[in-house]
Amino acid sequence: MQSHKMLLEDVEEDDFGLIALYGDLEEYKMAYLLNKHLKLQLKRERRDIDFNHKSVEAFYAHYTFKDLANFRSYHLVANKFKGEPKKILSSGSLFEEEEVRPLQVNLVPEYKKVDFFLKIDEELNQKDLNLLVNAISQIPQVIAVYKIDTDLLKSKQNLIFE
Repeated sequence: MQSHKMLLEDVEEDDFGLIALYGDLEEYKMAYLLNKHLKLQLKRERRDIDFNHKSVEAFYAHYTFKDLANFRSYHLVANKFKGEPKKILSSGSLFEEEEVRPLQVNLVPEYKKVDFFLKIDEELNQKDLNLLVNAISQIPQVIAVYKIDTDLLKSKQNLIFE
């Protein structure tokens, strides 16, 4: 039996639009607001995006909507996760108890302050992407919003969900 290895660079990269969202909201509230203002139908996926960081096993909330009329999929994903660090055996005293503080990790580390990403599968033209950013900027609970150039994104592979 012969095995076939496929290198990551052999896989054709999907083009997608990416929008950064700032808003101190729970993920379900952000999904609700985007649905209301953009006429989307984002729904929570059964499974979150799980990512194994060096110090924390993270789970990022993930909402999707498949717009069949426009052959496009939308993904709303949280960028921040606060969790307990992985257990490390202590060499200290038997009765010594260390205070364990939750650690915050990011799905896209180069954008630590971004709360959410809206990923649009199938590349949008700049005009449509600008219209989308403008529409999101009209939502009062969204503090800031801007598009991200995915060609310059170092951790692009973290945004491949399927």
